[in-house]
Amino acid sequence: MPCSPVRRDARTAVAFLLGWGAVALAAGGCETLAPGTPPAEPMEAKAEVVPARGADPNPPPATPPGKHATRRGHYVFYHDFEVDKGDPLFAELEALPDHVFGELGLPPSTGVIQVFLFDAQDRYERYMKGRYRHLPTRRAYFIAEPRVGGGADDLKVFTWTGDHLRTDLRHELTHALLHGVLKDVPLWLDEGLAGYFELPPEQAGVNAQHLEMLRRGPFQPDMARLERLDQVRQMEKPEYREAWAWVHLMLRGPTAGKVALTEYLQQLRTTDRPGPLHPRLAAALGDPDAALADHLARLATPRTRAAAPR
Repeated sequence: MPCSPVRRDARTAVAFLLGWGAVALAAGGCETLAPGTPPAEPMEAKAEVVPARGADPNPPPATPPGKHATRRGHYVFYHDFEVDKGDPLFAELEALPDHVFGELGLPPSTGVIQVFLFDAQDRYERYMKGRYRHLPTRRAYFIAEPRVGGGADDLKVFTWTGDHLRTDLRHELTHALLHGVLKDVPLWLDEGLAGYFELPPEQAGVNAQHLEMLRRGPFQPDMARLERLDQVRQMEKPEYREAWAWVHLMLRGPTAGKVALTEYLQQLRTTDRPGPLHPRLAAALGDPDAALADHLARLATPRTRAAAPR
């Protein structure tokens, strides 16, 4: 979901990158879109930003970060401020591909993901509105951008430094990693997997706030309905929560559920039309709704604070 964290100048951004571990995770939002995809409407109205007195009401278009390029594993980070290359966040993100591909039984990607780190929210938003003007306002984006002349898409992540950085980078990079090895990912599954892997490994994929809301109810799962969604605007908070819950069941519940998911993902390596997942999960678990209810009832709430629902 859109949010308005405290802005940081370049010096504060450096300090944040050096000390992200002590910062609480803020609510966030993202979309996985390729150019030409109809944009979704923002889930919440964004407050108007009034320029400060004396400020230029029409500042020049922002340019993407590019003064520095830091290569780490699968990623190249572009930034205009100095960063500590020994920061533990980089090491955690370097480990993310092994976590994602290992848990999902997918081959490692050989592509490079470009990550554009803006030092301030206003510069990030100004750039996104100028370059991708039809996209709704979100604090982070993954974009698969077709290359001129064909070939594999350029995988790009855009965000700005703030309290959201760790969660949003894990979420968006999960999208990029999946799209680097699969022909396509159904919308609900894409978001469910990104919601699972956005959490630090010690949380075992458990989002405490999602879990609390689902237990509070009313909650009537309907995977078949999720599988019919094909527009980002159709995914709101309840859909994100349910997508996360189904993914967590399949990855952390009965072994048969994980087998159904991993076999489905293997099909997505060769086709973008694998059919629905729900019948396969029903064949594996008998009654998926009952299995999900039992799974959510048994989950323990992690001690580490989870990311806020999207």
